[in-house]
Amino acid sequence: MLLVFCSTQYDTQEVLAGVCAATPDDVLVVGGTTMGEIAEPGPGLEHVGMAPAVVAMALGGPGFQVTSTVVREASEQRRESGAASAEAMSGITAAHQVFLMIADGLTREQHELVRGAYSVLGAAVPIVGGCSADNSEYSMTYQFHGTGAGVERLIDSVVGVGLGSNAPIAVGIAHGWTKQGDSMVVTSSEGGEIFLLDGEPAVDVYLRRVGVDRSVMDDAPAFRDLVFQHPLGLSRRSGEDLRVVHDANLERGSLVCLADVPQGALAWTMTTDPDALIEAAARSCEMAVDGLEGVAPRGLLLFDCGARKVTLGPENLHAEQAAIAKCAAGAPFGGFYTFGEIGRTHGSRGMHQLTVVTLALA
Repeated sequence: MLLVFCSTQYDTQEVLAGVCAATPDDVLVVGGTTMGEIAEPGPGLEHVGMAPAVVAMALGGPGFQVTSTVVREASEQRRESGAASAEAMSGITAAHQVFLMIADGLTREQHELVRGAYSVLGAAVPIVGGCSADNSEYSMTYQFHGTGAGVERLIDSVVGVGLGSNAPIAVGIAHGWTKQGDSMVVTSSEGGEIFLLDGEPAVDVYLRRVGVDRSVMDDAPAFRDLVFQHPLGLSRRSGEDLRVVHDANLERGSLVCLADVPQGALAWTMTTDPDALIEAAARSCEMAVDGLEGVAPRGLLLFDCGARKVTLGPENLHAEQAAIAKCAAGAPFGGFYTFGEIGRTHGSRGMHQLTVVTLALA
């Protein structure tokens, strides 16, 4: 299998034509567009993550299995689409298994895709992946699926990949954010839209917590920078599950997130700094490598949030990738900055934001 991640600043049809020209006809090709690419440091790669790039990762060899499915128009029936994509695992018989999902980052409520996949796979098969992006345009993202004989560029789809190996596979998940101030109760919400926090219009409570008023909404770039710096954290038994506020509806007084925010949940505004974000990337990788039962990793696949990239800034991206490289201990790694990360190792929930999800292969 060949994984391909690239910037929408390229003509993606031309990129895929180039990929096919260099790839045997019987090799599966999957991937998507990004908010930045991740690749191991090396000569000529100093710009990766900061300037447009194409990253390709090849997986294969004895003891490796791969199958795939594509579900189109996924937003029409999200949970059913997730369930259909998980049928890719039906052909995997190897001892160690993982289900990989590449979803459209603009589909919204992608947690339903993960729940659908979980309804088919159950707790035994971990689920990892990422949501395709288009830098910060929020206009149209693409998913890729095909073979070296021809790769299709898709929208509003889920590409499901079943992976099997005779060697261990493990997943790591970490984010690096901490709670700020007192908790708030999500008094009213539906899907990813929060109407009331502590019984008041959610937008007013949120803006008051971060020290600004509604006038910040007059400057769209300033508002986007603000919400990237102050996500919401939802209380979970295993820690906080993060949600980026992508928009606000002043007429309804609501906040809009791309992933679900359950009514009745406890929520906080969250804060971080570059050191904590870099440490979290390393911790995600360490968790995955430690899960390989003492076997050295052959490679790492990473799904890192695009909002984390913005918060880190160009001066800290090299430090993050250097931290990943140290954990990889010489193994190759790659991936992309996403509009949402998928990582489910227990329970039906597995949709994340502002998080690093790492898949380690032995």
